[in-house]
Amino acid sequence: MDTQDSFAGALDSNLGLYDGDSTNLEARLAASDSMDVEPQTPSTSVRIHTTFGADEAEEPALDQEEDEEEDMEEDDLSLLARAWVNERSSPEILEYEGATLENLMELVDFQTQKMATQQATLANILKMDVDRVKYLVRSYLRTRLAKIEEHARHYIKDTMYRERLSQNELEYAKGYVELEERHVRRSFLDQLPPHLRGLEDVAAEGLEMVSKPDLDAAVFCRVRTTVGEFQFEAR
Repeated sequence: MDTQDSFAGALDSNLGLYDGDSTNLEARLAASDSMDVEPQTPSTSVRIHTTFGADEAEEPALDQEEDEEEDMEEDDLSLLARAWVNERSSPEILEYEGATLENLMELVDFQTQKMATQQATLANILKMDVDRVKYLVRSYLRTRLAKIEEHARHYIKDTMYRERLSQNELEYAKGYVELEERHVRRSFLDQLPPHLRGLEDVAAEGLEMVSKPDLDAAVFCRVRTTVGEFQFEAR
């Protein structure tokens, strides 16, 4: 078997990041996908939301909308949506939203079971909302995995980044680094002189072989609360 093929096969086996775990997110998402619901086009949509305690009949004044928005207690779906946007916009990996994901997966499991007892029209409405949640969860996890694969060795070495990863993500990063190193050594690295075989060397000019996220990359930010005068530190 070709070395590259064996590496690809080993890598594919490691992509089952959440397999065999009681908190297996991908497996739980796939299980809910198997629900067979008669397709119908609903005329309305049910949205997962949190009751904020405000009178829905009252329209807030324009100058009070922003303040009231900050006082609203966000639900898990809103928290994950924001974490997903931040993760996709940030050049580095951010804190893992484990508790929020677990709460949403419990909601997905509950709604999936509920669909089996509902009429087809209502079941399709529920399925639409469940599909939105599953898309968000999958995209969030895959965005993080893409970052891990891009800078796996750096995330493993840096204590700050290690603490941002879930246990499964950390194990995935270690497995990815091991497979990558085995592949490059078998492909060409073992044929080089011993002093050129290092994968974490630092050149005299300060250039490092271990890739790092570009923390100077431009990002878009939204200020959600009034912070007064603020000056960014020059770097």
